[in-house]
Amino acid sequence: MYILITDSCLRYEKLIGHYLLSLFCGSFALCISLLATQFYYRYIAVCQPHDLGKLNGWRLCLLFIPCIFFFIAWFCLVFFGMKGTEEKAKNARKIILEVYKEDTSKIAFIALQFWDTDSDGNKTFRVSDWLSYFGCLSIIVICFSTIMFCGIKIYFKLKSSQNIMSSKTRELNRQLLKTLIFQTALPFFTMYSVVGCILSLPIFEIDIGLIANYPGLAVCVYPALEPLIAMYFVKNFKNALTCRRGMRMGILEK
Repeated sequence: MYILITDSCLRYEKLIGHYLLSLFCGSFALCISLLATQFYYRYIAVCQPHDLGKLNGWRLCLLFIPCIFFFIAWFCLVFFGMKGTEEKAKNARKIILEVYKEDTSKIAFIALQFWDTDSDGNKTFRVSDWLSYFGCLSIIVICFSTIMFCGIKIYFKLKSSQNIMSSKTRELNRQLLKTLIFQTALPFFTMYSVVGCILSLPIFEIDIGLIANYPGLAVCVYPALEPLIAMYFVKNFKNALTCRRGMRMGILEK
């Protein structure tokens, strides 16, 4: 079972805490969908520049409709499908009491529990939790598939354009390709794969302990890491960051 509790002054307010936890989880969907939207806009700008005019003015807001949809969808999946129950509180009481010194019967929490176990030890599916799991996993897959599709298209477009570029532009293009590769890989290893694994491991009854806190940290750190990739690989950014200027040579004629 995967359980998420709130550690604030509102942790004993079950209704408010339930809303806050659902909003927190929904914000993850908003984050990954905004990232996918960014890659889609890059794809339009690089591979379909003639369509950029369709996104002028208020129409640019249309790009964010899927983000809002995924945010609401993830919120609802958590709010209705992973809500805390007496059985979940009972199953998680021992570990939460040992680690956090809290009683699950008194605090707000959400939990993903795939099985119900009766007195004879027989397991039955919890339909609501499974539907929530597949819904969240589908959002992750859709967002990352969008990033992969756009990233691959942009990569080959930039790669094919190198033959008609000057040496200076070709070097800048090479730097941008490296940046694109790492900016595509970073969210996979910091968010998509991690959250997907954390949601999936309870199916196999694998206990990951405090590692389950990692996604919240990753979502906070990722926005600070992504621009560092461009600052490192793009020479002009690196020079500006380190206050370096290109060497200029000239001949002084008398």
